[in-house]
Amino acid sequence: MHKLTTAATRLAVAAHNHRARLLTAMREHPDRGSSTVETIIIVAGFAGLAFTIYLAASEKVDGWIDKIPGATGP
Repeated sequence: MHKLTTAATRLAVAAHNHRARLLTAMREHPDRGSSTVETIIIVAGFAGLAFTIYLAASEKVDGWIDKIPGATGP
């Protein structure tokens, strides 16, 4: 039983030390995320894509409406 307790204690201490080393490394090299410029570029890209999709869809819808009899008025 003494050997099992010793092994469990050593394993717990090793896990604790490993966790402490990981936390220290994370504090030294934080992940700061994207910069403002990168974010603006991404948002502008998605806005351009959305506008392109809007133009394509609106032309299709206008084409469908034009095919409806009487859609242009009496």
